[in-house]
Amino acid sequence: MCVGRMNAQRQLARKLTALVDFKKFIMAAGKGEVNRLDTLLRVCMKRRMSPKAMLTLLDKALRKVYKPKSFTEAEKLRGLVMLQLGGARVAEIAHRATDSPAVSTLRHHLCTRPIQISPRMPTLEEICTNIQASVPDVKVSLMDMVNAASEADSGVEGYSIMVDKIKTELRVRWDERTNMIVGAGREDADKVELEFSSVAEVEALWDAVRMERVHLASEAMVAAIDHIPSSPHSRTSACPIVVSGTCKREDAVTHTRLLQTIIDACHTESVKLAGRLYSLASDGETRRGAALVLLTMKKKLSPQLDIYCYVGSLRLMNDLVGDNDITADKDWKHVFKRLQNLLIRLLGIKIFGVSIPTPVLSKHLTSTRTCTEQQAGAYTNPNNKQDVTLALNFLKRVWEIPPASDMDEPTTQVAQLAIQRFGCFLKFLLVPYIDPSMSLHEQLVSLSATAHLALLMYTDAGPGNEFMLKTLYQDIQIMIKNVYYSVAKAKVDKLDGNFYIISLGTNRLEQLFGIYRTIIGSDANTDLLQLAYQIANVAEVGQILAKYPEWDVLLRRLKALILDTSAELSAKVDHLNPASWLGNVTLAPVQPLTVWNEGRR
Repeated sequence: MCVGRMNAQRQLARKLTALVDFKKFIMAAGKGEVNRLDTLLRVCMKRRMSPKAMLTLLDKALRKVYKPKSFTEAEKLRGLVMLQLGGARVAEIAHRATDSPAVSTLRHHLCTRPIQISPRMPTLEEICTNIQASVPDVKVSLMDMVNAASEADSGVEGYSIMVDKIKTELRVRWDERTNMIVGAGREDADKVELEFSSVAEVEALWDAVRMERVHLASEAMVAAIDHIPSSPHSRTSACPIVVSGTCKREDAVTHTRLLQTIIDACHTESVKLAGRLYSLASDGETRRGAALVLLTMKKKLSPQLDIYCYVGSLRLMNDLVGDNDITADKDWKHVFKRLQNLLIRLLGIKIFGVSIPTPVLSKHLTSTRTCTEQQAGAYTNPNNKQDVTLALNFLKRVWEIPPASDMDEPTTQVAQLAIQRFGCFLKFLLVPYIDPSMSLHEQLVSLSATAHLALLMYTDAGPGNEFMLKTLYQDIQIMIKNVYYSVAKAKVDKLDGNFYIISLGTNRLEQLFGIYRTIIGSDANTDLLQLAYQIANVAEVGQILAKYPEWDVLLRRLKALILDTSAELSAKVDHLNPASWLGNVTLAPVQPLTVWNEGRR
């Protein structure tokens, strides 16, 4: 009995000592003086250390003689974001201040390959090389979606080609990777030799620029591939595949050949892309718009195509498509900004025979107390043409103008009725993109009503631009058509998936431009070579932020917007994403013919 009692006392003493050591560990850890304490705890658990050994290791960490080196994937990716956005100095400061991975460790884990710039007209080989370098393995990138709850792993993912431009400096550089001189516009690049062999090529280029036979590139055309998400958990970003300088002297036919080369490269790398090309997306640029018409409106939709059963019977719908039923697309944010510009132009708009110039519209906004005079002045200020949130609030205020009373003058009643009709058109067009509570069925019905109202008002105004510019009207109809055709293709490819119309357009490419301006500064431009060197890093940052959206304040989950008359829309409207959409956007219960006819009524 005595021996048993002595053993029990020893065991209790050991446990008490371990408990005291553990309390000391908790007290020391609670001071917050050790960076990456979670990693230190993981090391202790992996080694099955006792509380005394844990306390000893913590003491070494406090004395800066031990640092845990086991970095998680999230820590490495967070360090890469710091390195790419802020440079080596910011990453080194983060390493010394928070014990994040060192710059050498981060560079060891870099997986980006630089994009090959096109000194002349981009070739098929150059674009295919860039696709191999820029587009990640689709099977790997889709693993996050497979891990999501109730996520379907069958079907084909659709993708679009986005084309946009960014301002560059008029500067000539030498690309050491290809031994080519870059900086000349692709329109004139064939007039001189750009492969560097001696100073003679540089002098010849300089003489050609001075004689205005060759013009330097003032903008860079960037083309990127974007997979259209089929679930709120899709984590993808745009993948740039073309960087080409332009002096803006290219005609529509030449630009058509360039876009066709990009399409051919995507078909050549179909195994890498593992998807179906849905559309070519662009903004409202006129030359590119004409090229898109030549490419995507070649022939009528064939009854033999798999999407014909969904969109082949839509009355008044333009049924012209390109090869492989490719359609054109227009960025919806650019369309909204152009609608704001339409309302503040000197000519005004003409709605069913009633002319509404800007002063008259401002008077109705203030007299009906829809907004204050200060707000009306900000809405109609011609210097505020690039603010998406301001444009959305302006268009929202227009559709909120109430009906005229019987006490108003007849001219006021007529003008206010015309504004209300135009406001219905605006509401049908905007709400599907800014109200996350809408279902896919409701979105398509609203867009159908928009298409029919636009046709009615445009034809009533007669030839010309009295109602709206012809190009703007065409872009609205092209955008709506692409939504319907993309839904039809998605139903064929992945019937059990979702479809988010806010993912169409060029928004993800604009996000890459925003990341790039973060790197170089918002008040500075870059040259072609710098853009080509950095765009791959920018794409990697975009992929990381898409995988960890909680790191980016603009992409966090948003609450449902309440489209009432009491408040203006928040700037968060400009950053809606699939994860923030609350409505039912599943494809299975949606029939394009049904919603199209419902919108007509």
